[in-house]
Amino acid sequence: MKRGEVVQRLDRIRDMSDEEVTLNAEWIRKVAAHVYCLMKQQPRMVKEYARKMNKQVRGKHR
Repeated sequence: MKRGEVVQRLDRIRDMSDEEVTLNAEWIRKVAAHVYCLMKQQPRMVKEYARKMNKQVRGKHR
């Protein structure tokens, strides 16, 4: 799975309700496995994306 696909799936997970997360647990585990592989392959890019996402999340909670 390419980086862009992983990012799109993470965005979908982030937007899910608690009920949707429960119903899609197996799919979320598969996405998490791909994220783990991506993190091992591209640590710098993942760190930059994580910082960007943290800034967005903090902005939403203010």
